[in-house]
Order: sequence, then structure tokens, then C-alpha cells
Amino acid sequence: MSHKAPRRYSNARSFGVERQQDFAADIVPGRRYVPYDNRMNKGPNKWSRNLVWTASEGNRPLKNDNTYGSMKSPVSGTRYGPMKNAAYGPRSSSVSDTRGWRSRDNGSPKSKECVCKYWKAGNCKKGEQCPFLHSWTCFPGSAMLASLEGHKKDLKGIALPEGSDKLFSASSDGTLRIWDCHTGQCVHTTNLQAEAGSLISEGPWVFLGLPNAVKAFNVQTSKELHLNGVVGQVHAMAVTNGMLFAGTSSGSILVWKATDNESDPFTYLTSLEGHHSGQVTCFIVGRERLYSGSVDKTIKVWDLNTLECTMTLRQHTDTVTSLLCWDQFLLSSSLDGTIKVWACSENGSLKVTYTRRQAQSVHTLCGMNDAEVKPIMFCSYQNGTVSIVDLPSFEERGKMFSTHTIGTITMGPGGLLFSGDKSGKLRVWNLAANKV
Repeated sequence: MSHKAPRRYSNARSFGVERQQDFAADIVPGRRYVPYDNRMNKGPNKWSRNLVWTASEGNRPLKNDNTYGSMKSPVSGTRYGPMKNAAYGPRSSSVSDTRGWRSRDNGSPKSKECVCKYWKAGNCKKGEQCPFLHSWTCFPGSAMLASLEGHKKDLKGIALPEGSDKLFSASSDGTLRIWDCHTGQCVHTTNLQAEAGSLISEGPWVFLGLPNAVKAFNVQTSKELHLNGVVGQVHAMAVTNGMLFAGTSSGSILVWKATDNESDPFTYLTSLEGHHSGQVTCFIVGRERLYSGSVDKTIKVWDLNTLECTMTLRQHTDTVTSLLCWDQFLLSSSLDGTIKVWACSENGSLKVTYTRRQAQSVHTLCGMNDAEVKPIMFCSYQNGTVSIVDLPSFEERGKMFSTHTIGTITMGPGGLLFSGDKSGKLRVWNLAANKV
């Protein structure tokens, strides 16, 4: 990964798309698309990250040891419009009802528009007379900015570090690629000599999960580190509370602590006990808890203060593929074709309060607030379709399409979204485009 540190960016990232004005000017003014798993904690620890959506101003976590007891479940006509203090709302403990999570559409990726398979192959002869979509998206106001090609296999992670105008992507083809956000060109390729399993960024740091190793690279200083102690392929990573978590193929979760020592900024802390019996596939952080999903069909809940496992959730019947925290709820997806919504019960445990059943496996979830500060979720399915739904109704608002299953979705600043599919294709989307 040795190369010069990328220069600091301006707000304009066009990925080679010509505009009559700067790309930043295309974003809806005043109302920003905000990923609700990407709100930085402005507290004393610069490595602390709050992965639950909060309102744009004035929210702070509650000082309360009874974390789950403060979660509010969807009962008694709860209204979920534009969010106010959503992540830390009023107290309630009952989950006897599922009102608020009812679906208003058929729930199938085939229920609405479909993209023309001949157009995808480049040979549809019907043109405007074709009854199927000739577009990669049918989400109002969205546009695909660029398709970045170079990877040959499944993309394992996409990251746009703070303080950089370079986009990083890693693939199971054994390469790490760096893309210029202004031209859309690949400016650097690193042969990793092994399959990448995960890629994330936090602040100026990029973390790359490999077999028996985690590599860290600082885009501002060009400092590169090799974090020791890993056994097995790293498939999932998360950063919160000044700690880096790495989940491996063996089911272990390793933890490093960030330090103020410039020569040794990460110190190995521990390996979490009570870990999964199979590969760790995903993480999410919310309300002082780390949630981990696995191929063993379980979700484990870890206390971030004690690093102890406090709960094991066992409702899925196949691999847990993705986790998401929204409002007072945990959402999980699985290869069993379901998306489950978890809420706090009276005894403090998490219970399934709604199950969304699909006709095919669900591969990743990604959440954000739209331009009107309303929560929406992206759900990737086996057939290459990404359904975009409102929360909590699950009413479908649009779709995105790919020729292969999309396994990675990453939110960027100013309405940007990055997706990576199983063929290695990386697409850049603008969700707040004036021109479609």
C-alpha cells in the first residue's frame, strides 16, 4: 500500500462526469443525505464513533446503565415521521404489537419495475417501446455517476477516508485499488498477495482485513501499520469507543485500542470470549453495544464497557449477512430470505417484533436519511436488485439494479453512495441529483 498520501479534497467529486457547475452544487440545499451509521462522536476520544442515527443537532446519548430498557418499541400508534431525538426517544418496554412495521407493498423485488435484460447486455432493439426499464435505477432524483471497472472478483469493501479525494476498494481478487474522485480513474493498484476480506475507513485511517492480518494506512501521513494477533481471514471490522474490532473466519473477535503514541497508534487489547462458532460476517454499533453476525446463524450482543457478551439472538435459520441500527431497533438480514426487526422486551432482552420475508436471500442493508430527513433503507437481494424502502413501513420507494449480487453498499458525503457487486464492478451513485 506504499504510495504518496492523497491530497486533501474539495467538496467536488464528479468521478469524471461533466457538470455545468460543481458537483456539490447539485445536492439539495439545506437538507443533507446523512447515513445514520456514520455520525462522528465529537467527545474527547477522537476514535469514538456513534453508529446509531441521531437528529442533526443537539442529540447526546443518555447516561443510563439500563440501555435496553430505554428502547422504545412500535406500539400505541407510534408515529415515525421526520425524526426528533430518534435514537434516544421516550421509554417503553412492550413489544406485543407490530404496528408501524407493516409492509404496504408485496415485498418482492419483482413486484414493481424491472430492468430490461437485453438493455443490460447492450442489445435491446425496442428502444423507447420496450416495456422494461432502460436504467440502473428507478429511485426518483437518483443517478449513476460512474462505473469503475478493474476488479475481477467480489468487492469486499469500499471506503472514502476523511481528508482524501481518493476512493479505496478491496476485492477477493487480491487487489486494493485507489480511484481519483474527480476523474474516476484508478490511480494505484496494490497486489495484496491474498484475498481481501474487509475494508473500512475511520477518520484518515483505512483498515484492510486479510488472512491472519489487519493492515492500517493513514492517508494524511502515509503511515502504514501491520496489526498482529490475527488468526484466520478477517471478514468484518468496526471502529467505536477508541477501539478497532476485527471478526475472523474462526469466529473470534479481536480488539485493538487506539493510543496517542504516534509510533504505535494501535495496541492489541484482547480477543472477545464467548465468540461465534463460525465466521463473523458483520458488525454494527449502537447504544453502547457491539452487535456481531455470523454464519452460525446467531447475533451476539457485546457490552462496549466490559467487552462481555450479554446476549445471543437465534431467530435466523441461515447466515446473518448484515446488521443495522435505526431509531430504537436492531435490523438484521440473512441468507434465509428475511429481514428481522428486534426491539427490547420487558425483561430487557431483544425480541423479534417484525419479520420481513423475501423470495430470495438478503445480502446487505444500508440506512440513511433522505433529503427530507426521512429514514430509508437499502436492501440488496441475490438477483442483483437493491430495494429502497421507507422505515418503519417498508414501503418501497425505488430500486437500483446490477448484473450481479451487490454485496457492499457504502454511504459517502453529500448524497453519494458506492456499491460493489460479486463481479467486481464498483458503481458511484448520486442520490440527490437534479439531473437524472
